[in-house]
Amino acid sequence: MPEFKRFNLIYGWNGSGKTTLSQLFASFETNKSEIYPELEYKIQTDEGDFTQKTIFNKKIRVFNQDYISENIEILSGKAKPIFILGKENKKLADAIKQDEKILYGDQDKKGDIGKIKELEQKNKELERKKKENGKYFTDVARIISNNTSGVTARNYRKNNAEKAFLRLKSKQILSKEEINKFSVTLKQQENPILNELSIGDINENVNAIIHDAELLLQSTVETVIIERLKENPDISKWVEQGITLHTAKKSSNCEYCNQPMPQKRISELLAYFNDADKKLKDDIDVLTEKIEQLCGTIKTLNVLDKANLYTELQNDYFLKAEIFTKCKTELLENISIFREQIENKRTNTATPLELVVNISTKSFISAVKKVNNEILKHNKKTNNFTQAKEVVTTKLENHYLSEISDDVKCLEVEIKKLQHEISLLEKGNPKDSANIGIAQIQQRIIDNKNKISNSGRACEEINNQLMTFLGRDELTFEIADEGYIIKRKDKIAKNLSEGEKTAIAFVYFTIHLKDQDFNLKDGIVVIDDPISSLDANSLFQAFAFLKNAVKDSAQIFILTHNFDFLKLLLNWLKGSPKRDGGKEYYMIKNQYVEGNRIATLDVMDKLLKEYESEYQYLFKVIYNFESDGTIESVYHIPNLARKLLESFLMMMVPNSDGLYNKIKSLDFDENKKTAIYKFTNDQSHITGKGFDPSLVQESQNNVKYLMEMMESVFPEHYEILKKMVSESG
Repeated sequence: MPEFKRFNLIYGWNGSGKTTLSQLFASFETNKSEIYPELEYKIQTDEGDFTQKTIFNKKIRVFNQDYISENIEILSGKAKPIFILGKENKKLADAIKQDEKILYGDQDKKGDIGKIKELEQKNKELERKKKENGKYFTDVARIISNNTSGVTARNYRKNNAEKAFLRLKSKQILSKEEINKFSVTLKQQENPILNELSIGDINENVNAIIHDAELLLQSTVETVIIERLKENPDISKWVEQGITLHTAKKSSNCEYCNQPMPQKRISELLAYFNDADKKLKDDIDVLTEKIEQLCGTIKTLNVLDKANLYTELQNDYFLKAEIFTKCKTELLENISIFREQIENKRTNTATPLELVVNISTKSFISAVKKVNNEILKHNKKTNNFTQAKEVVTTKLENHYLSEISDDVKCLEVEIKKLQHEISLLEKGNPKDSANIGIAQIQQRIIDNKNKISNSGRACEEINNQLMTFLGRDELTFEIADEGYIIKRKDKIAKNLSEGEKTAIAFVYFTIHLKDQDFNLKDGIVVIDDPISSLDANSLFQAFAFLKNAVKDSAQIFILTHNFDFLKLLLNWLKGSPKRDGGKEYYMIKNQYVEGNRIATLDVMDKLLKEYESEYQYLFKVIYNFESDGTIESVYHIPNLARKLLESFLMMMVPNSDGLYNKIKSLDFDENKKTAIYKFTNDQSHITGKGFDPSLVQESQNNVKYLMEMMESVFPEHYEILKKMVSESG
């Protein structure tokens, strides 16, 4: 392949690799590529070799789609779309667009509503949460007012509830019983003071009785034992009463049998019932009397009816009173048994006895104290009636506030979070310099718009150059605050075609070839399809514009896929004298190697250089096609076959019918026509990945059918094309 000359023309179909090659040229100045970070290359120059490890010593300007996207921006979505020119201005415009997306949301991102809308929503949410919070306090204030009537209810409002809630350190939930009790307290009238139960000297008397009983039971008297009486206490008691009566009445006869009483029997009975015995029994009588008095004292102790107490105290008082009554009964029963022990001593005066049953007042006195405690509560409430109502009111207030505590605190957390988020949206995060607030972003947008409006004011030159490139003055630039406004025949141009955008970008590119930091006579210019998407009417003006713009450059590379533009460039370069630095012609070819598509630079095919249409070259490729049996060797054939078929049918069937109807109208084998149509229509859109292995055989068959059809339908034309192929080598 010949070395590059001053003028270098490179042809390649769309998708063949022209843009990739132009990107390679663009990477020479920085010796790196963001698109291909592992890029490796080697450049041979008059000054020596350069690789990706060394920066190229020549200035290179590259026009391609990357240049267009980096230097052209339209701020759309406005009544007057603003056109931005220049890489730096494009960066500012991109920054503006990004900031506006941050503020107003990115439509391409689902759910991205932007900071302003987010702020609006959060403010609404904050207001809603505050109202919800306020409603809690309004409602609870009404509840407190209704349930504490008579004390604070008359002036209790929402603000009172809020202040009370701030004083509430922890939840104070009451039971239903407590609520009912406190509610009753608030409705009660003041009751009189009640007397407590007085046990007087009961405990001391009991202790004294127990002491006397223990001594009495241990006491004994000397006597002549009469076994009959000892063994029969009831008879002993009866006899003792009888001897006492006989002595008192001075009876000599037995009052029972009216017989004279023997003196000996009287002496025996008097010996048995002597003075010591009498004294002991008198002591028993005294102690028994004390016990009776004790019982009388205990019996006189009675509790008041619970109705005398405040309602909320009645239940507890009633329970304590019942316990008192039970303990009182048990104590009296215990004393009765105790007294029986003492009475038993009468018939056992000669024998010491142990106190088996004791008297315990512990439970009774405890019960009295508990009853008195309830009475004290009542009396205390009477003494502090107003204060008690205030305490109960506070407890009820705290209870109802505690019931909303969890909900209110959750709301407060949400409100604080919203306030923090709103602050971040409005003012940014002071701990993160990258996270700025809405006001700062809005100011940054204004600053960047001012920077754009103060640069790139070459309106007149752009308009003149654009008119030359397009061959018409339909589009004109006007200076705007943020860049340029483009008008079409004095009206705002809102929908520029891709060709018009490319034309504007190329005009801007050529203007900046005159920058101070780029010497055209010492620089290299690379241009990739400047007429892409341009209509045929503007092709000649664009060609002339390009030729004049780059004619003085030290070296130029022009890449194109457009055959008409290629022919204009070929005619220009063929006519240029050798003294201008020479010219060379190349084409980009594709092939598949081990499943990967590879683009290579090769000498331009003779047919492309010498013939006036692409048709001859396509015929040559299809005519010479011969598969090696691999998918890689046939991947491009369906596309080329379709282009050749379309050109052939345009000559043979010059109407507006579609491909199917045109091929159907030809006089040729129906089955083969169907196969050709299916092959060129269905397979021409395949990119080369995931081919069906049957494509190899289909390509061989259908290329053969296509050649047969062309020869059959128009044999003279076919022979001329064959001759052309043989002569081109």
